[in-house]
Amino acid sequence: MKQTLAILAALAVALALPLQAADMSQLIADTAKYESGQSVEPLRKFEQLLRDCAEKPELRAELEGAMIKLLAPDATFEARRFACQQLAVIGTDASLPALAGLLKNEETVGIACLALGVHPSAKANGMLRDALASARGRARLQIVTTLGNRRDAEAVKPLSEMACDTDALAASAAILALGKIASEPACKTIAALRKEAKPAVARVVADASLRIAEKLAADGDNKGATTICEELFQPSQPANVRRGAFGALLRLDKDGGEERILTAIHGSDALLKPVAIAAIGSLKSRGAAKKFAVELPKLQPCEQVFMIEALAGHSDDAARSAIRAQVSSTDAAVRRAAIVAVGRQESASVVPLLVKAMKGDKSPEELQDIEAALVGLHGGAATDKALVAELETSPADAKARLFTVLSRRGAHVAVPALLEEASSADTATAQAAFQAIGKLAAADDLPAVLERLVGVRAADARSDAESAAARAMQKITDPAQRTELIMARMAKCSNTEGRCSLLSLLPNAGDTKALDTLKKAGADNDPAIREAAIRALAAWPNATVWDPLMTVCRKSDSTTLRALALRGLTRMAGEMNAKPDAALIERYRQLMGVARNADDVKVVLAPLAGVAHPDALPLVFPLLSNPGVRAEAELAVRKIAAAIKAQNPEAARAALQRLQPPPKTQKPAKK
Repeated sequence: MKQTLAILAALAVALALPLQAADMSQLIADTAKYESGQSVEPLRKFEQLLRDCAEKPELRAELEGAMIKLLAPDATFEARRFACQQLAVIGTDASLPALAGLLKNEETVGIACLALGVHPSAKANGMLRDALASARGRARLQIVTTLGNRRDAEAVKPLSEMACDTDALAASAAILALGKIASEPACKTIAALRKEAKPAVARVVADASLRIAEKLAADGDNKGATTICEELFQPSQPANVRRGAFGALLRLDKDGGEERILTAIHGSDALLKPVAIAAIGSLKSRGAAKKFAVELPKLQPCEQVFMIEALAGHSDDAARSAIRAQVSSTDAAVRRAAIVAVGRQESASVVPLLVKAMKGDKSPEELQDIEAALVGLHGGAATDKALVAELETSPADAKARLFTVLSRRGAHVAVPALLEEASSADTATAQAAFQAIGKLAAADDLPAVLERLVGVRAADARSDAESAAARAMQKITDPAQRTELIMARMAKCSNTEGRCSLLSLLPNAGDTKALDTLKKAGADNDPAIREAAIRALAAWPNATVWDPLMTVCRKSDSTTLRALALRGLTRMAGEMNAKPDAALIERYRQLMGVARNADDVKVVLAPLAGVAHPDALPLVFPLLSNPGVRAEAELAVRKIAAAIKAQNPEAARAALQRLQPPPKTQKPAKK
């Protein structure tokens, strides 16, 4: 134990030591050769060391030195880019000379700017300005952008000269940089450019001007910022510039822009109305929503949509009332906007309003909006009860939609009302009710669900009723309890349809008593009961019903019962294919023995083709000579051979040879 502790202590000391010089040199050499697509292991080692710098400051200078070495011309571009990325984090003035060399090369100026963009020393600014004097093309643009990002006030003079360049790209880069710097000289240059109004740079001048206005506002000079924005707001400016200036003016106004918004809404400038209306959503004054809610009915439909979305950001009664009023608008787009907003804001009180909105000639999309709004309403159980109350007076189509809403809300409180609706003679109503019951019913609701199942009035809704009962059964964990509930209801049921439905549920119980009940029902005098029992046995969850179903296949005179039993047996056999053994092969042999015609054989061949066992092949070979099933038999042979060829190559090869046509015999030549 002591020896182990000593080894661990020595290892900890070794890990704490700085990287040896030889190891660092090798790591630099490996990284310097890095090309895209090669192993990134050297880069990852450096990244780990860089992460360790926070806890080992003495390592920082050593790593910066390594990154400087990676900037050498003989290093790959990828290695130098990696080094610049790291120097952006740990670089000091020590790295500036090496980065200055990169600024002279158009290929590397971009990665140098990556490192210099956030360099903490003001010396980087001077180095960038020096490089700008001789830079050309793309390198020039990248240096200008970096100077702007660094807010270098001393760069204003060369940038101002460049802003008048005949090269629109260079001028635009310089103008944007001046807008970021936003010093007094930079502001004067941009102001002069606004007056010149050169079309080639008009957009970037406006953008730079807005940046300057934001900077002035942030520094408390609202008057200066407003002056710039008013200038940009003139009708002669491009549409996007005017919109940007208008938005800035709203933020600069002492009242948050309320009066300016109101003026725009009452005005005729269609360009500004959407911007003005959208700004209403962010107004903070207490009476803002009420002030603008009264404007909603006066607007054009497209503007009303914008206003509804803006008012939805306010939670006061005035905004809600104005939006609710538009749920009955004559314009579909306005109605839909109001419906969506109501669904986000409201609770139980608007249920009657939204249900009423379902009536009339509505598009499928609008009806979906109403459903979604009802589903999204706040209020929990209170809203659920309000929805249930609407069922009493709603027409059939609206009821079906309410059933869907209740199920999507998970409203268990609706189950009693849904059970009442499930007894409707209207097929659509009963089907929708049972579908909702299947999602909402709890274990305690199963007796009531079974009651509705046996007494279903809409014949076409019976399968939905059976599905609902099956889903409710799954919420009871004890199989014996499931069986007892079904048997208790069956004891009181005298109609054949109801008894058949109850029998169909017994596989969901799956216990011995349920199985015995189905076996007994399989010999019932009533043909419908017998068929329901065999159908349920065929759906049994395991192979314990193999023998009873095999007896049906061998002895029954009913084509229907035989078909049901055979399909149930082949399903079970197919589920056993994952573990093929002698017992499974024997089951397939039995199935082939009870197949009475080509259709039966095809039913058996379908799962048999999935048996990955060589003993399955002899069951298929005799069928190759049967024209009625030869195609299916050939397919089965190919699938089985493909599945066994890895473990039984000879058997697979021999099987495939059987599929080859016999060689043609050559006829003797005529004399």
